[in-house]
Amino acid sequence: MAVDISRAVTTSAHILFAASSIYFIIVLQFLNGTMSLLDAYAATSPQYLPPTPAGKSILLRLKYTSFAPLDLMINRLTPFFWPLVTGALPELTLFGVYMGGQLVASEVLVVLEGERQGNQGRVVSYSTIWGLVWQNLPWGFIQPIYNAVHVITCTADSPTTVSVTGDAKGISTIPLAITIGYILPSVLMCLPSPDVVSHEAHQAFLFAWQLFPLWIGLTHLLLKAILPSSSYTSSRSQKTSISSLRKTYIFGLFLAASSHLITVSLALALIYAPSDVKSQLAFLIPSSFLPTTPSLIFTPFPPFTSPQAIVSEVSIGIMSLLQYDTIFAGFSSLLWASYLASRVSTKSREQSTVLGRFTRATVYTLLFGPCGAALAVMWKRDEDVFASAQEKADPKNE
Repeated sequence: MAVDISRAVTTSAHILFAASSIYFIIVLQFLNGTMSLLDAYAATSPQYLPPTPAGKSILLRLKYTSFAPLDLMINRLTPFFWPLVTGALPELTLFGVYMGGQLVASEVLVVLEGERQGNQGRVVSYSTIWGLVWQNLPWGFIQPIYNAVHVITCTADSPTTVSVTGDAKGISTIPLAITIGYILPSVLMCLPSPDVVSHEAHQAFLFAWQLFPLWIGLTHLLLKAILPSSSYTSSRSQKTSISSLRKTYIFGLFLAASSHLITVSLALALIYAPSDVKSQLAFLIPSSFLPTTPSLIFTPFPPFTSPQAIVSEVSIGIMSLLQYDTIFAGFSSLLWASYLASRVSTKSREQSTVLGRFTRATVYTLLFGPCGAALAVMWKRDEDVFASAQEKADPKNE
């Protein structure tokens, strides 16, 4: 009964996350003028992108394929992401760095769930489809739905070593697949134009980046197909799978923590550090990464004002949308991971309190950000599963 109540409460919370995100991520951007500003770029003839830091307007690339509806969709999305990579608003660029690390942690979570033995055949195992959906619809809306579906469809049984692990080759290749499918396109789309690439090539890289869940999925399939299986089929296959799992967690947490701590530390230093430290930072940091109002990086646009506050420029509205995107996706994932962790029974888990678990989640969030914290909680969950199996196998623990 307790498990059923916990499942119902968690599912309801995710549904509430998804429903609430519609206002913060979508409706608010219409009310605060962001969408009107973006529509204005689409209405001009010829069509231009939002201005660069130097105030220069770049023509929008109109043709990528021979399929007009797809080109039209790309043309609507490119002006949205363009300010993110030009440095027109350093606060937005820095938040993009922060969000990039959180996306890595989220992708590790989703792809890893698709590889677990206990998820085979379940709808949550189709990680590429989920990734493409939340890349084309708001991430902060789809991620809570994914989490709710995961909770609803999971079995009532406690997780086991077999169910949380899987094919060692599939798990071990996740970091490389994300590096090739997400990190590499992210680097390419940030190449400056026209200094390094042309404006048209820059927009093409920006379009290619938007399909990163597909590149991750295809790369992951290719790596699993071409890498030799002999290294993963020994009598120690279970231990190999656990080792691969731990290395994948380290990869995701390292990138999440790096982007999180660097961005937070820089923002705090620019706000509170002595003036000589601020001057040194201003000398060392490129202008596109040097915010004039660092507090904006982690201050979402006010959602409820009367009259409704209007954005001063399109970059502010874009940052607002991405901030709420990250908030809803990240904390929904942290709640989801915490629920799954609560279903493990070990001696350490039995001695843990709700306050202790909340404290741990808070510390993880401060270290890794919300998505990174969810990844850390899942790693702790898996280690508890392994510890539980060890307790049952060791007669001294009976």
